[in-house]
Amino acid sequence: MTVTNFDAVVVGAGVCGLTAALCLARRGLSVEVVARQLPPETNSCAAGAMWGPFMVSHPDARRWADESLAAFRELAADRSTGVAMVRGVEASAGLARPHPWLYSTGDVELCEEVVWPGYRSAWRYTTAAVDMPVYSEYLLAALSAEGVPVRAREIGSLGELAGVAPVIVNCSGAGARSLVDDPNLVPVRGVVVVVANPGIDSFFTEDGAGPELTYYIPHGDTVVLGSTLEAPGAPVLPESLVVKRIRERCGEIEPLLRDAPVLSVRAGYRPVRPQIRLEATTLDGQAVIHNYGHGGGGVSVSWGCGQDVASMVEACLSRLY
Repeated sequence: MTVTNFDAVVVGAGVCGLTAALCLARRGLSVEVVARQLPPETNSCAAGAMWGPFMVSHPDARRWADESLAAFRELAADRSTGVAMVRGVEASAGLARPHPWLYSTGDVELCEEVVWPGYRSAWRYTTAAVDMPVYSEYLLAALSAEGVPVRAREIGSLGELAGVAPVIVNCSGAGARSLVDDPNLVPVRGVVVVVANPGIDSFFTEDGAGPELTYYIPHGDTVVLGSTLEAPGAPVLPESLVVKRIRERCGEIEPLLRDAPVLSVRAGYRPVRPQIRLEATTLDGQAVIHNYGHGGGGVSVSWGCGQDVASMVEACLSRLY
């Protein structure tokens, strides 16, 4: 064990871990981040990603999402962050209504005519589209500016970090299943295809539950096409077939995408849990704050959760000193 002068050590360098660390640092706390994988190798960097209510559950999720949307609106003023506000369409194969979260965007508009094949209802709104590899680099740069070290380190258990800092913040995402022995967390694999942007400036997303989802999200010169929802134990299809299906589905919605050159294929695991775990606990006397299980909505609630984590750490430190 190495005792340090840090107030908190954050485990995990996905979007929730990096954001929580930044929230802590901006409150004047001394922080370090340790993670098995660093960007661009994290699961977060494989995501689409777009603000919205996808596979997220918690009584406070709407508040966290609203706080995060406000943060993304500010970040979108600087395109180097990888964040942009984009208007587009969400469609459902059934007769559905927009999720209550979406009204926080302030511009939800029901589509009187549904012209997309296979769908019966649709609505438009403007949301934050987040280019995750670029955004992760922005978060790393912001942490560096705050003097926060981010280190690659394999952690077998949180007990290995006992005494390193007064508070451990567990943002281990899909890794929490083994790290803290949480059988309620299910890593759900997803595949996306990145293509050269043929001139698309709006998104399309499907209101559905998989196992295949149709969406495309423009990120400047590229467009991310999705996706799959592959639960553990499900047959893993050949990548070539998955890519073919994704491209075909997106091409039916937007013909410009049919011949767009494929630049890369990304795959990652969504940390799906019946409910996000955001709570303060102890482990053999060590203060631990858990912040994981964000499903497909880690980006969407990242800033709200990060601010709550910072408040919890401050409360822990006030009790200790």
